[in-house]
Amino acid sequence: MRISTKGHYAVQAMVDMTICQKEAPVPLGMIAERQGLSQNYLEQLFVKLRKANLVKSVRGPGGGYYLAKSPTDITIGDIFAAVDESLIITECADERSLLEKPCSKSKDCVTQALWAKLCQHFNDLLFSISIEDVVEGRVDMEGGFPVRTFRGQTG
Repeated sequence: MRISTKGHYAVQAMVDMTICQKEAPVPLGMIAERQGLSQNYLEQLFVKLRKANLVKSVRGPGGGYYLAKSPTDITIGDIFAAVDESLIITECADERSLLEKPCSKSKDCVTQALWAKLCQHFNDLLFSISIEDVVEGRVDMEGGFPVRTFRGQTG
């Protein structure tokens, strides 16, 4: 699975806005400049973020965007979902895809449950990490992934 630029940029912009938002809305041009992103692309993403009630906008001089909720109440999963970032690792783990077009191998597939479980863990993780967690450095990479033995090798 690979996270697309829309998911990556949306999270990057929301974290930037959380850090830089003081008492005034943050113009997208400032986020784009600080993060080295396209303002036009951010505008498209922020339309979706606004529709998902994650940000609010203020028009006119001194306008821009601000968080619609506390940074503790906005998760990375919320942001991904708002910009239509696929959280599906493989189509056979996507219930909607399976309803539209059932997999011909599903009755005999011993790995389908594995992919569904992995997808669920991935989603649970994304919906458990808030923007505030990211800003405050509470996303711990060290010690977060257990070392497992696979086919006699350690990793």
